[in-house]
Amino acid sequence: LRFTFTTTNQYFSTQPRGSFTQDCYTYTSMFARTASASPLGRRILHGVVRRRHAMAAVGGCGVRPSRLDETSGPRPLHLQRPSPRRTTLQLRPLSSSPPDEVELVLDVEGLQKSILDAAPAMAEGLSVRGHYCTDGDFVPRDAILTMRRQAIALRSEGRYEQSWSERIVDGEALRFDKDGVYAFEPDGGDYYSAPDLITYMATLLQTLPGALNGQGATSDVDLSASSFNAKLAVTSPGGSKYPLHIDNPQGLAAGDTRKLTCILYLNPDYRDGDGGELRIILDGSDDDDDGEPPRTKTERVDLAPLGGRLLLFWSDEIPHEVLPTAPSGSPDDASLDRYALTVWIPTDSAATAIHSARSKFGHLKDLAFP
Repeated sequence: LRFTFTTTNQYFSTQPRGSFTQDCYTYTSMFARTASASPLGRRILHGVVRRRHAMAAVGGCGVRPSRLDETSGPRPLHLQRPSPRRTTLQLRPLSSSPPDEVELVLDVEGLQKSILDAAPAMAEGLSVRGHYCTDGDFVPRDAILTMRRQAIALRSEGRYEQSWSERIVDGEALRFDKDGVYAFEPDGGDYYSAPDLITYMATLLQTLPGALNGQGATSDVDLSASSFNAKLAVTSPGGSKYPLHIDNPQGLAAGDTRKLTCILYLNPDYRDGDGGELRIILDGSDDDDDGEPPRTKTERVDLAPLGGRLLLFWSDEIPHEVLPTAPSGSPDDASLDRYALTVWIPTDSAATAIHSARSKFGHLKDLAFP
Protein backbone atom coordinates (compact mmCIF):
# COMPACT_ATOMS: atom_id res chain seq x y z
CA LEU A 1 0.00 0.00 0.00
CA ARG A 2 1.28 3.42 -0.93
CA PHE A 3 2.32 5.66 1.94
CA THR A 4 1.77 9.39 2.35
CA PHE A 5 2.21 11.41 5.52
CA THR A 6 -0.48 14.07 5.32
CA THR A 7 -2.08 14.00 8.76
CA THR A 8 -5.79 14.30 9.44
CA ASN A 9 -5.48 17.63 11.24
CA GLN A 10 -3.28 19.05 8.48
CA TYR A 11 -5.92 18.09 5.95
CA PHE A 12 -8.86 19.56 7.82
CA SER A 13 -6.99 22.74 8.69
CA THR A 14 -6.40 23.45 4.99
CA GLN A 15 -9.85 22.67 3.60
CA PRO A 16 -12.26 25.55 2.90
CA ARG A 17 -15.34 25.62 5.09
CA GLY A 18 -18.55 24.61 3.41
CA SER A 19 -16.97 22.18 0.93
CA PHE A 20 -18.17 18.60 0.74
CA THR A 21 -14.68 17.38 1.52
CA GLN A 22 -14.94 18.78 5.03
CA ASP A 23 -17.51 16.03 5.63
CA CYS A 24 -15.45 13.16 4.28
CA TYR A 25 -11.93 11.93 4.69
CA THR A 26 -9.29 11.99 1.98
CA TYR A 27 -7.35 8.85 1.35
CA THR A 28 -4.07 10.45 2.42
CA SER A 29 -5.43 11.87 5.67
CA MET A 30 -7.20 8.68 6.64
CA PHE A 31 -4.31 6.37 6.00
CA ALA A 32 -1.36 8.47 7.11
CA ARG A 33 -0.95 5.87 9.85
CA THR A 34 -2.14 2.78 8.07
CA ALA A 35 0.30 -0.09 7.70
CA SER A 36 1.49 -1.65 4.51
CA ALA A 37 1.53 -5.40 4.27
CA SER A 38 5.26 -5.18 3.59
CA PRO A 39 7.87 -5.15 6.40
CA LEU A 40 9.24 -1.87 5.00
CA GLY A 41 5.81 -0.25 5.22
CA ARG A 42 5.41 -1.39 8.82
CA ARG A 43 8.82 0.02 9.74
CA ILE A 44 7.96 3.35 8.12
CA LEU A 45 4.61 3.45 9.88
CA HIS A 46 6.14 2.55 13.22
CA GLY A 47 8.71 5.34 12.92
CA VAL A 48 6.08 7.94 12.03
CA VAL A 49 3.72 6.96 14.83
CA ARG A 50 6.51 6.61 17.39
CA ARG A 51 7.31 10.28 16.92
CA ARG A 52 3.64 11.21 17.35
CA HIS A 53 2.30 8.47 19.59
CA ALA A 54 1.07 10.80 22.31
CA MET A 55 -2.03 11.92 20.41
CA ALA A 56 -3.94 10.78 17.33
CA ALA A 57 -5.75 13.38 15.28
CA VAL A 58 -9.36 12.64 14.52
CA GLY A 59 -11.49 14.62 12.07
CA GLY A 60 -14.74 15.72 13.66
CA CYS A 61 -17.00 14.09 11.11
CA GLY A 62 -19.44 12.39 13.47
CA VAL A 63 -21.77 9.59 12.50
CA ARG A 64 -23.91 10.71 9.62
CA PRO A 65 -27.43 11.44 10.74
CA SER A 66 -30.31 10.22 8.64
CA ARG A 67 -32.69 12.92 7.49
CA LEU A 68 -36.34 12.10 7.04
CA ASP A 69 -38.24 14.55 4.88
CA GLU A 70 -41.93 14.74 4.11
CA THR A 71 -42.78 14.00 0.47
CA SER A 72 -45.96 13.91 -1.55
CA GLY A 73 -48.29 11.40 0.02
CA PRO A 74 -48.77 10.29 3.59
CA ARG A 75 -45.54 8.34 4.03
CA PRO A 76 -42.37 10.18 5.14
CA LEU A 77 -39.31 9.76 2.96
CA HIS A 78 -36.29 8.60 4.94
CA LEU A 79 -33.24 10.35 3.60
CA GLN A 80 -29.68 9.82 4.78
CA ARG A 81 -27.24 12.65 4.12
CA PRO A 82 -24.37 14.47 5.76
CA SER A 83 -25.39 17.11 8.23
CA PRO A 84 -24.53 20.72 7.30
CA ARG A 85 -22.16 21.70 10.09
CA ARG A 86 -18.69 23.04 10.64
CA THR A 87 -15.87 20.58 11.03
CA THR A 88 -14.12 20.46 14.38
CA LEU A 89 -11.02 18.60 15.49
CA GLN A 90 -10.65 16.46 18.54
CA LEU A 91 -7.52 14.86 19.94
CA ARG A 92 -7.77 11.28 21.09
CA PRO A 93 -4.91 9.69 23.03
CA LEU A 94 -3.67 6.33 21.84
CA SER A 95 -4.38 3.57 24.33
CA SER A 96 -0.74 2.47 24.43
CA SER A 97 2.61 2.89 22.75
CA PRO A 98 2.75 1.51 19.21
CA PRO A 99 3.93 -2.09 18.95
CA ASP A 100 7.11 -2.93 17.11
CA GLU A 101 5.26 -5.07 14.60
CA VAL A 102 1.68 -5.41 13.42
CA GLU A 103 0.75 -8.76 11.94
CA LEU A 104 -2.28 -8.70 9.68
CA VAL A 105 -4.68 -11.60 9.27
CA LEU A 106 -6.20 -9.96 6.21
CA ASP A 107 -4.59 -11.10 2.96
CA VAL A 108 -4.19 -7.76 1.19
CA GLU A 109 -3.04 -9.16 -2.13
CA GLY A 110 -5.81 -11.75 -2.03
CA LEU A 111 -8.42 -9.06 -1.41
CA GLN A 112 -7.10 -6.95 -4.27
CA LYS A 113 -7.22 -9.95 -6.60
CA SER A 114 -10.77 -10.81 -5.51
CA ILE A 115 -11.93 -7.26 -6.26
CA LEU A 116 -10.24 -7.18 -9.66
CA ASP A 117 -11.55 -10.63 -10.60
CA ALA A 118 -15.10 -9.67 -9.60
CA ALA A 119 -15.02 -6.22 -11.23
CA PRO A 120 -16.79 -7.25 -14.47
CA ALA A 121 -19.63 -8.91 -12.53
CA MET A 122 -19.80 -5.97 -10.14
CA ALA A 123 -20.11 -3.52 -13.03
CA GLU A 124 -22.79 -5.61 -14.72
CA GLY A 125 -24.81 -5.99 -11.51
CA LEU A 126 -24.64 -2.29 -10.74
CA SER A 127 -25.61 -1.25 -14.27
CA VAL A 128 -28.42 -3.79 -14.70
CA ARG A 129 -29.81 -4.18 -11.17
CA GLY A 130 -28.41 -1.21 -9.26
CA HIS A 131 -26.56 -3.49 -6.84
CA TYR A 132 -24.08 -6.33 -6.60
CA CYS A 133 -23.78 -8.84 -3.79
CA THR A 134 -21.12 -11.49 -3.21
CA ASP A 135 -21.46 -14.77 -1.39
CA GLY A 136 -20.49 -14.90 2.27
CA ASP A 137 -16.83 -15.69 1.70
CA PHE A 138 -15.60 -12.74 -0.36
CA VAL A 139 -13.42 -11.88 2.64
CA PRO A 140 -12.30 -15.16 4.26
CA ARG A 141 -13.71 -16.27 7.58
CA ASP A 142 -10.45 -15.92 9.54
CA ALA A 143 -10.17 -12.26 8.53
CA ILE A 144 -13.85 -11.63 9.33
CA LEU A 145 -13.46 -13.21 12.78
CA THR A 146 -10.47 -10.94 13.41
CA MET A 147 -12.24 -7.83 12.14
CA ARG A 148 -15.29 -8.54 14.28
CA ARG A 149 -13.07 -8.90 17.36
CA GLN A 150 -11.47 -5.58 16.46
CA ALA A 151 -14.89 -3.94 16.04
CA ILE A 152 -15.85 -5.22 19.49
CA ALA A 153 -12.56 -3.92 20.93
CA LEU A 154 -13.30 -0.46 19.54
CA ARG A 155 -16.69 -0.61 21.22
CA SER A 156 -15.03 -1.37 24.54
CA GLU A 157 -12.86 1.72 23.99
CA GLY A 158 -15.99 3.87 23.78
CA ARG A 159 -15.72 4.66 20.08
CA TYR A 160 -19.40 4.00 19.29
CA GLU A 161 -22.20 6.42 20.02
CA GLN A 162 -25.97 6.30 19.79
CA SER A 163 -27.02 6.46 16.16
CA TRP A 164 -29.74 9.01 15.49
CA SER A 165 -31.82 10.53 12.71
CA GLU A 166 -33.89 13.61 12.03
CA ARG A 167 -37.46 13.95 10.83
CA ILE A 168 -38.57 17.12 9.07
CA VAL A 169 -41.98 18.15 10.42
CA ASP A 170 -43.48 21.50 9.35
CA GLY A 171 -40.03 22.62 8.23
CA GLU A 172 -38.43 21.84 11.58
CA ALA A 173 -35.83 19.12 12.16
CA LEU A 174 -36.79 16.81 15.02
CA ARG A 175 -34.09 14.45 16.26
CA PHE A 176 -34.76 10.90 17.42
CA ASP A 177 -32.48 8.04 18.41
CA LYS A 178 -32.39 4.78 16.47
CA ASP A 179 -32.97 2.35 19.30
CA GLY A 180 -30.36 -0.36 19.55
CA VAL A 181 -28.10 1.06 16.82
CA TYR A 182 -24.61 2.39 17.61
CA ALA A 183 -22.00 3.64 15.18
CA PHE A 184 -18.92 5.76 14.59
CA GLU A 185 -16.54 6.74 11.80
CA PRO A 186 -13.30 4.72 11.91
CA ASP A 187 -10.10 6.60 11.12
CA GLY A 188 -6.34 6.16 11.09
CA GLY A 189 -6.14 6.66 14.84
CA ASP A 190 -7.91 3.32 15.25
CA TYR A 191 -5.17 1.42 13.47
CA TYR A 192 -3.48 -0.24 16.43
CA SER A 193 -6.81 -1.39 17.85
CA ALA A 194 -8.18 -2.50 14.48
CA PRO A 195 -5.37 -2.94 11.93
CA ASP A 196 -7.26 -5.38 9.72
CA LEU A 197 -10.35 -3.17 9.60
CA ILE A 198 -8.37 -0.09 8.62
CA THR A 199 -6.21 -1.99 6.14
CA TYR A 200 -9.34 -3.45 4.53
CA MET A 201 -10.66 0.08 4.00
CA ALA A 202 -7.35 1.20 2.51
CA THR A 203 -7.24 -1.76 0.14
CA LEU A 204 -10.85 -1.30 -0.96
CA LEU A 205 -10.30 2.39 -1.69
CA GLN A 206 -7.09 1.73 -3.58
CA THR A 207 -8.57 -1.01 -5.72
CA LEU A 208 -12.34 -0.75 -6.25
CA PRO A 209 -12.73 2.74 -7.83
CA GLY A 210 -10.16 2.06 -10.53
CA ALA A 211 -11.50 -1.44 -11.12
CA LEU A 212 -15.04 -0.17 -11.75
CA ASN A 213 -13.91 2.90 -13.69
CA GLY A 214 -12.15 0.49 -16.03
CA GLN A 215 -15.34 -1.41 -16.86
CA GLY A 216 -17.43 -0.13 -19.75
CA ALA A 217 -20.71 -0.49 -17.88
CA THR A 218 -19.57 1.77 -15.03
CA SER A 219 -16.82 3.87 -16.63
CA ASP A 220 -18.96 7.03 -16.74
CA VAL A 221 -19.47 6.97 -12.95
CA ASP A 222 -15.88 8.19 -12.40
CA LEU A 223 -15.49 6.95 -8.83
CA SER A 224 -12.98 8.82 -6.70
CA ALA A 225 -9.99 7.10 -5.10
CA SER A 226 -9.04 10.16 -3.04
CA SER A 227 -11.96 10.72 -0.66
CA PHE A 228 -14.64 8.73 1.09
CA ASN A 229 -17.00 8.41 4.06
CA ALA A 230 -17.08 5.43 6.41
CA LYS A 231 -19.18 4.05 9.26
CA LEU A 232 -18.81 1.03 11.51
CA ALA A 233 -22.18 0.17 13.02
CA VAL A 234 -23.64 -2.43 15.33
CA THR A 235 -27.35 -3.22 15.40
CA SER A 236 -28.49 -4.93 18.60
CA PRO A 237 -30.71 -8.02 18.78
CA GLY A 238 -34.26 -7.73 20.00
CA GLY A 239 -35.64 -6.15 16.83
CA SER A 240 -33.38 -3.12 16.19
CA LYS A 241 -33.63 -1.92 12.59
CA TYR A 242 -33.02 0.90 10.10
CA PRO A 243 -35.92 2.71 8.40
CA LEU A 244 -36.32 2.74 4.63
CA HIS A 245 -34.07 5.44 3.19
CA ILE A 246 -31.72 6.50 0.40
CA ASP A 247 -28.15 7.27 1.42
CA ASN A 248 -27.70 10.32 -0.81
CA PRO A 249 -31.05 11.63 -2.06
CA GLN A 250 -30.15 15.32 -2.21
CA GLY A 251 -26.91 15.07 -4.15
CA LEU A 252 -25.35 18.35 -5.23
CA ALA A 253 -28.14 20.34 -3.62
CA ALA A 254 -26.64 19.28 -0.28
CA GLY A 255 -23.03 19.15 -1.47
CA ASP A 256 -23.10 15.35 -1.25
CA THR A 257 -21.19 13.49 -3.99
CA ARG A 258 -21.40 9.96 -2.57
CA LYS A 259 -22.14 7.55 -5.42
CA LEU A 260 -21.31 3.99 -4.33
CA THR A 261 -22.22 2.33 -1.02
CA CYS A 262 -19.96 -0.60 -0.07
CA ILE A 263 -20.98 -2.72 2.94
CA LEU A 264 -18.87 -5.52 4.41
CA TYR A 265 -20.63 -7.71 6.97
CA LEU A 266 -18.72 -8.91 10.03
CA ASN A 267 -21.05 -11.69 11.20
CA PRO A 268 -19.16 -14.98 10.70
CA ASP A 269 -21.66 -17.09 12.66
CA TYR A 270 -24.82 -15.70 11.09
CA ARG A 271 -27.65 -18.23 10.76
CA ASP A 272 -31.03 -18.19 9.08
CA GLY A 273 -33.49 -16.54 11.46
CA ASP A 274 -30.98 -14.10 12.91
CA GLY A 275 -32.65 -11.29 10.97
CA GLY A 276 -31.02 -7.99 10.09
CA GLU A 277 -31.33 -8.54 6.35
CA LEU A 278 -30.82 -5.52 4.14
CA ARG A 279 -33.88 -5.06 1.95
CA ILE A 280 -33.42 -3.31 -1.39
CA ILE A 281 -36.40 -1.87 -3.26
CA LEU A 282 -36.28 -2.36 -7.04
CA ASP A 283 -38.70 -2.04 -9.94
CA GLY A 284 -40.68 -5.27 -10.22
CA SER A 285 -42.75 -4.25 -13.23
CA ASP A 286 -42.65 -6.15 -16.53
CA ASP A 287 -41.92 -4.30 -19.72
CA ASP A 288 -45.03 -3.29 -21.65
CA ASP A 289 -45.53 -3.67 -25.38
CA ASP A 290 -43.46 -0.59 -26.13
CA GLY A 291 -40.56 -1.80 -24.06
CA GLU A 292 -41.11 0.88 -21.44
CA PRO A 293 -41.70 -0.35 -17.88
CA PRO A 294 -45.04 0.68 -16.32
CA ARG A 295 -43.13 1.30 -13.08
CA THR A 296 -45.97 0.56 -10.72
CA LYS A 297 -44.74 -2.54 -8.88
CA THR A 298 -41.90 -2.96 -6.44
CA GLU A 299 -39.54 -5.89 -6.00
CA ARG A 300 -38.04 -6.53 -2.59
CA VAL A 301 -34.61 -8.14 -2.49
CA ASP A 302 -33.57 -9.33 0.99
CA LEU A 303 -29.85 -9.92 1.53
CA ALA A 304 -28.62 -11.63 4.68
CA PRO A 305 -25.67 -9.97 6.51
CA LEU A 306 -23.43 -13.02 6.09
CA GLY A 307 -19.91 -12.68 7.41
CA GLY A 308 -17.54 -11.85 4.55
CA ARG A 309 -20.30 -10.68 2.20
CA LEU A 310 -19.62 -7.48 0.24
CA LEU A 311 -22.65 -5.54 -0.97
CA LEU A 312 -22.48 -2.65 -3.44
CA PHE A 313 -25.29 -0.34 -4.56
CA TRP A 314 -25.78 3.19 -5.86
CA SER A 315 -25.86 5.61 -2.92
CA ASP A 316 -28.00 8.21 -4.68
CA GLU A 317 -30.71 5.99 -6.08
CA ILE A 318 -31.31 2.67 -4.30
CA PRO A 319 -33.91 2.66 -1.47
CA HIS A 320 -33.07 0.19 1.27
CA GLU A 321 -33.74 -0.66 4.90
CA VAL A 322 -32.46 -3.04 7.57
CA LEU A 323 -35.04 -5.53 8.81
CA PRO A 324 -35.35 -6.28 12.56
CA THR A 325 -32.21 -7.88 13.97
CA ALA A 326 -32.82 -11.12 15.91
CA PRO A 327 -36.37 -10.04 16.84
CA SER A 328 -36.70 -12.96 19.29
CA GLY A 329 -33.20 -12.53 20.72
CA SER A 330 -32.16 -10.85 23.92
CA PRO A 331 -30.69 -7.34 23.55
CA ASP A 332 -27.87 -8.52 25.83
CA ASP A 333 -26.86 -11.44 23.59
CA ALA A 334 -23.67 -10.07 22.04
CA SER A 335 -23.37 -13.08 19.75
CA LEU A 336 -26.40 -11.77 17.82
CA ASP A 337 -25.04 -8.24 17.36
CA ARG A 338 -25.06 -7.31 13.68
CA TYR A 339 -21.81 -5.59 12.66
CA ALA A 340 -21.45 -3.84 9.31
CA LEU A 341 -18.62 -1.69 7.93
CA THR A 342 -19.83 0.79 5.32
CA VAL A 343 -17.61 2.79 2.98
CA TRP A 344 -19.16 5.42 0.71
CA ILE A 345 -17.16 6.28 -2.41
CA PRO A 346 -17.93 9.62 -4.10
CA THR A 347 -17.72 10.47 -7.77
CA ASP A 348 -15.35 12.97 -9.33
CA SER A 349 -18.03 13.83 -11.91
CA ALA A 350 -20.94 14.65 -9.66
CA ALA A 351 -22.61 16.99 -12.14
CA THR A 352 -23.29 14.10 -14.50
CA ALA A 353 -23.09 11.00 -12.30
CA ILE A 354 -25.29 11.97 -9.33
CA HIS A 355 -29.02 11.63 -10.08
CA SER A 356 -28.31 11.31 -13.78
CA ALA A 357 -31.33 11.85 -15.99
CA ARG A 358 -30.17 8.85 -18.04
CA SER A 359 -30.23 6.49 -15.07
CA LYS A 360 -32.67 3.57 -15.10
CA PHE A 361 -32.95 3.76 -11.30
CA GLY A 362 -33.98 7.38 -10.80
CA HIS A 363 -37.68 6.48 -10.43
CA LEU A 364 -37.13 4.03 -7.55
CA LYS A 365 -37.62 6.80 -5.00
CA ASP A 366 -41.15 7.34 -6.24
CA LEU A 367 -41.86 3.61 -6.10
CA ALA A 368 -40.48 3.19 -2.59
CA PHE A 369 -42.13 6.31 -1.18
CA PRO A 370 -45.52 6.61 -2.98
